[in-house]
Amino acid sequence: MNRRRFIAFAGSTLAIPNAFAQAGKVWRIGYLASSPPRTNEHALAAFRAGLRELGYIEGRNLAIEYRWTEDDIAGLPALARELAERKVDLILAWTTPVVLAARSATSAIPIVMVGIADPVSSGLVKSLARPGGNITGVSNISAELSAKLVELVAQVIPGIKVLAGMRNALNVSAALQQKETEAAAKVLGLQFRLFEVRVAADLEPAFAAMVNAGAGAAVFFADPLWVSQRQRIAELARRHRMPTVFARVENVEAGGLMAYGSNLAAQFHRTAAFVDRIFKGAKPADIPVEQPTTLELALNIKTARALGLTIPQSVLLRANRVIE
Repeated sequence: MNRRRFIAFAGSTLAIPNAFAQAGKVWRIGYLASSPPRTNEHALAAFRAGLRELGYIEGRNLAIEYRWTEDDIAGLPALARELAERKVDLILAWTTPVVLAARSATSAIPIVMVGIADPVSSGLVKSLARPGGNITGVSNISAELSAKLVELVAQVIPGIKVLAGMRNALNVSAALQQKETEAAAKVLGLQFRLFEVRVAADLEPAFAAMVNAGAGAAVFFADPLWVSQRQRIAELARRHRMPTVFARVENVEAGGLMAYGSNLAAQFHRTAAFVDRIFKGAKPADIPVEQPTTLELALNIKTARALGLTIPQSVLLRANRVIE
């Protein structure tokens, strides 16, 4: 297991009433993820900004302890136990496998989740309105977006016959996205082929396999591995001339063709409000899980041109971001 740790801490405090349920306390947040903070720095910056707006200042009344693996889901439980043993006040967990690891480590420490595809089906909460237990936060609606993604692929790539679905085999939440994508492809008369990876080294042979299968495009089911490996994925897509579709705009910025989903930085920013409520005494069991209220369609025109594709005007008009 590849393990990294970093503690952002300073001992002095500043009395900001909005941030204090206990005078003079330094709140300790444990951040747990399956990829290094550097691959998600923009979202973490949004999280810290949200905390600052609520009066939580690193080096004054807040310390964040970072724990992560290098895209190694199997290494998460040990890191989660470490945070629990350190008795942090709260754990921020990004994506389903991470939340599952945190839940296995503690039923007492509040867990705020972000980037979760379906927390109810995953058994993380009883319902969105009344989570129960020690977990709440912001979820995705990735599965519900699957049909729309397939429709967009069919519009942008006329004549496509085979659609590839790429999933991290270790991410249990991808199963629902896979099911919905396969059903949507069938409705449009497309053949669906599933491809799986477990680590970054599997990406290159997976691309070769998709090409050999005659795939006209690849839909990547939401997973932090695609964000941390976005430059590598973009390079492989260029080499194999494979149109790639994602749930995160970060992949389009790196060279992917298209993305449709929620804004990751906005989700991280929103989680600060959950942290604030919990620090003020609210129980995670009673704080409703929120879903994104806005979705973004991002297109990379440079990539489209390199692939010989012309984005229809109807799709361009719907785009929130067009990368030239």
